[in-house]
Amino acid sequence: MIQFVSGPRMALIGSILVATVGCDQLTKFIAHATMRHSHGRIPIAGDVFYLQYAENRGGFLSLGASLPESARFWLLTVFTGAILTGIAYVLLTNRGLSRTDVISLGLLLSGGVGNLIDRVFRDGTVVDFMVMGVGPVRTGVFNIADVAVMAGIFLLFASKLFSPAAEEGVVHGTQDS
Repeated sequence: MIQFVSGPRMALIGSILVATVGCDQLTKFIAHATMRHSHGRIPIAGDVFYLQYAENRGGFLSLGASLPESARFWLLTVFTGAILTGIAYVLLTNRGLSRTDVISLGLLLSGGVGNLIDRVFRDGTVVDFMVMGVGPVRTGVFNIADVAVMAGIFLLFASKLFSPAAEEGVVHGTQDS
């Protein structure tokens, strides 16, 4: 029988999901409603940060956008959904995760869910609308869900790299937070 984690962890996971997916979907809705017919940039911080509407049929940096539609569906919708289900299962059942692990995986899950919602309800595309960079060094066009995924990855790696247990070669196993 599956035993789920405690209420405080469920509240933390729920808060991350609601805040991230809510902000992501709201900003995508606004971008789609106000920017989809504009073909220019909207500067926010000069040339360092600007808004530019794009619909991404691929994954990270549009990888896979040129794949046949059925391959994109299986890879970017079904496979991604399976990975997100696995992350949710780990979050809800693994009592050995630290608070940082929970936040990291919660960010990964919520960012993935935000983009998966787009794929399911926007004919396989994801709305992107933000660009950052200096001079010729630029990010691709991204969204709040992408920020959550990258923050989750960064936090997860940083916590493992800089934790005292990692230095000693010990597996970090604090109990449910």
